[in-house]
Amino acid sequence: MKKNKNNFFLFEKIFIEKKYKDHPNVKKILLSIDGNPQIEYTDEAKKIIKKLPSIYHPYNRSKILFLGGIRGEILQKCPGSHGHICCNYYVINLYIGCPLNCTYCILQAYLNQPFTIINVDVKNIFNNLKTIFKNNTSKFYRIGTGELGDSLVYDPLTNFSTDFINFFAKFPDCIFEFKTKTNFVENILKIDSPGNIVIGFSVNPPCVIKNEEGFSSSLIDRLEAAKKLVKKGYKIALHFDPIINIPDFDKEYFELIDTIFNYVSYKDIAWISLGTFRYMPDLKNMIEYNYPDSHILEEEFIENADRKYRYFKPIRVVLYRKIIEWLHAKCGEGETHESRLLIYLCMESPYVWKNSLGFLQYQEKKMNLVFKNAIL
Repeated sequence: MKKNKNNFFLFEKIFIEKKYKDHPNVKKILLSIDGNPQIEYTDEAKKIIKKLPSIYHPYNRSKILFLGGIRGEILQKCPGSHGHICCNYYVINLYIGCPLNCTYCILQAYLNQPFTIINVDVKNIFNNLKTIFKNNTSKFYRIGTGELGDSLVYDPLTNFSTDFINFFAKFPDCIFEFKTKTNFVENILKIDSPGNIVIGFSVNPPCVIKNEEGFSSSLIDRLEAAKKLVKKGYKIALHFDPIINIPDFDKEYFELIDTIFNYVSYKDIAWISLGTFRYMPDLKNMIEYNYPDSHILEEEFIENADRKYRYFKPIRVVLYRKIIEWLHAKCGEGETHESRLLIYLCMESPYVWKNSLGFLQYQEKKMNLVFKNAIL
């Protein structure tokens, strides 16, 4: 299928929670959707889950849409991983499910509902956040919406990005990050940056994007979007995650970094995260079932303390060191590399941190200060 964003919005069926039937965001989303999907109203999502057959392939799951409200906590700390260093990230599950169809995506094993959810009641989200911030005035928050779904893939339908930017502009001591594999930044570009908004782009070599990242935007399209955002005053982040130990690793990832810095300067980057490919046993089963032609499981992996399988530690250290060296080479002259480019590891052990980056970030306050100084 052609990588066209309109394909994401051709839904076969839409379920709407009855209490949100006349909600302005529901009306806005329905007006933005092409085609003639069947619409059904329901009291709650659980009834639909019991009613629908199990859907395992992420693309098929994304053809059924549920419009409703968030249940449970509005703001949750990223669960991290046992025995591995956490970066103290907080998440809002605005979107649950993703149509990008990446072979390695953990959501195909983590989610069990047979549809994609868009949580439409952003006013309720913001009211809850105000209360949280008021009751925790001394706490620093770095928040994003890209944990259970891409932050921007449905933004052409919802325009929620502008709502979040306008809200967080009132809370300058917080940082909000959109994480995406798309170039859907049209709505963001309509607003000047308030200074505490970061747009994070996942990056990988073109061969990985082509073979493993389904309907995501091309590397060049993402970088063109990043360049436009920088001109508008926004800071960007880069997420090399998952790094995959592919044939010609040195050539492909070196060229990737070279290409990135043809579009942006290190001065435009708030932070960079690195994380190698990892999986739970259930994810391995889903990859083999959904993407039998993928080669990402062909390397040797070892089970870690968090029961996830990763490349052997020495291999991960070598991969990280290479990418860190190539990134530092793109920095300008003057102060130390470390002070000019914030690089951190995602879900990695203290041993790998120390042997890749040369330091540890155990203390939460110290970790938070590093991110805060990078942008505020």
